[in-house]
Amino acid sequence: RIPMILDTGASTVVLTQEAARAAGLQTNTLNYSATVETANGRTQAAPVTLDRLAVGGIVERSVPALVAQPGRLRSNLLGMSFLNRLQGWDVRGDKLVLRGYPAQANEAKAD
Repeated sequence: RIPMILDTGASTVVLTQEAARAAGLQTNTLNYSATVETANGRTQAAPVTLDRLAVGGIVERSVPALVAQPGRLRSNLLGMSFLNRLQGWDVRGDKLVLRGYPAQANEAKAD
C-alpha cells in the first residue's frame, strides 16, 4: 500500500523514491531522462511502467509513471495516466469516487 494524492494537474502517476522501492522498482538503475514542469520549476524524472496499479477494486495494468529524483517529491501523485483509464471519477463532498469499466463478460475463466 502506497498513499497517493489525487492530482489532476499531473499528466502521469509520480512516485517518490521510497514508493518506487516499495513497489519493487530497482531505483539504482533508473534513468532520469524525462524533463517535467512542476509548480517548483523544471526537473528531471525517470520514466517507468507500473505492471499493476490498484485503487480499491480498480486494477489497471501497464500504467505509465515517473519516479522523482531523491528528495524532490514529498507525496506520491495519482495523475492522469491512471485517471484517464477510468470510466469516470468525481469528488462528492469529502469523498473521491472512482468508476472503473465493468469486467468483460466474455473473459476466459480459470478452471
